[in-house]
Amino acid sequence: MDSLTQGLLGATTFAVVKDKEIGKKSLLIGAIAGTIPDLDVFLSPFFNDIEFLTVHRSVSHSIGLAILLSLVLGELFHRIYKKNQSRTSWNLAFFLAIMTHSLLDWCTTYGTKLLSPFSGHLFSTNNIHVFEPAYTLILLIGVILLLFKNQPKEKRQKILNRTLMISTAFIFWTFVSKGIANKKFVAELKKQNIEYQKVIVSPTPLNSVLWHGIIKSEKGYYFGTYSLFDKRDQIEFHFEESYDDVLDKIKENRLVKYYLDYTQEFPLIKRDEKGNIQIYAIKYGPINYFGKPEFVYPLCLNENELIDEKIKIEYSGKQRGPVKNYGNLFKRIKGI
Repeated sequence: MDSLTQGLLGATTFAVVKDKEIGKKSLLIGAIAGTIPDLDVFLSPFFNDIEFLTVHRSVSHSIGLAILLSLVLGELFHRIYKKNQSRTSWNLAFFLAIMTHSLLDWCTTYGTKLLSPFSGHLFSTNNIHVFEPAYTLILLIGVILLLFKNQPKEKRQKILNRTLMISTAFIFWTFVSKGIANKKFVAELKKQNIEYQKVIVSPTPLNSVLWHGIIKSEKGYYFGTYSLFDKRDQIEFHFEESYDDVLDKIKENRLVKYYLDYTQEFPLIKRDEKGNIQIYAIKYGPINYFGKPEFVYPLCLNENELIDEKIKIEYSGKQRGPVKNYGNLFKRIKGI
């Protein structure tokens, strides 16, 4: 998720434990603690773009580091406050602020390596987009009420509890919404006699009612969108062929392997007659919502020249994605 949301979540979870003891300071400390896992971005200058895919959301987002940091920071603040408050409460507050960051990222499409460094598996449930204003707003309202209104301790605790209850209920709602969409995609595939191997359903920006369906088949992928407000009689699927036969030749290269791991078994592979290959991580779905699917940020290489210096992620489409398609996004959310 974005840093603002992670900071708000950290502030709220930390304050649930410590607000009654240190008041508004708990919000500031929690907000900082809640953004600690994303400090791994400062490591990016030491890696190329592909290598950093294996670094981001790995050890810094792991359960092990959350436990270690909560013990270290808890002990530090226990001493700063001259041992007037229990060490356990500090440990718990820091653990909640740091660990909920990783758990929220788990719900996104990117994935989180919760068991790093012992496992490189990307855990992701694909139920909320990294930009979900409704969820952010719930947390923001709660934090603002606590920051700018002088309330008795009991009332402050009620605000904290309700903020977390409502925000957690919203997360639960995204699972329900995704489940409805998944059921609809599967039913439509059966209705349209489309054979497939696997389906993933991914969220779209700024909402929790419009979903991408990415359907893996033997020859490639089908793409479709479904909104809970859909007025359409059926889902329109668009097919894209994938040249998976080149995988055996290229997947042993370390950078290609890193990128393939990042795609979580959903790489769309394009190839021309000169051996130029583009691999797209399509788990996010297309950047458009009508017509032929469009994608950005492919891994580019040539199958006949597999050297690290000539393997890169192409970012030339950086300015043409969401900015271009917000109008169509809101049309599809409304079911048009």
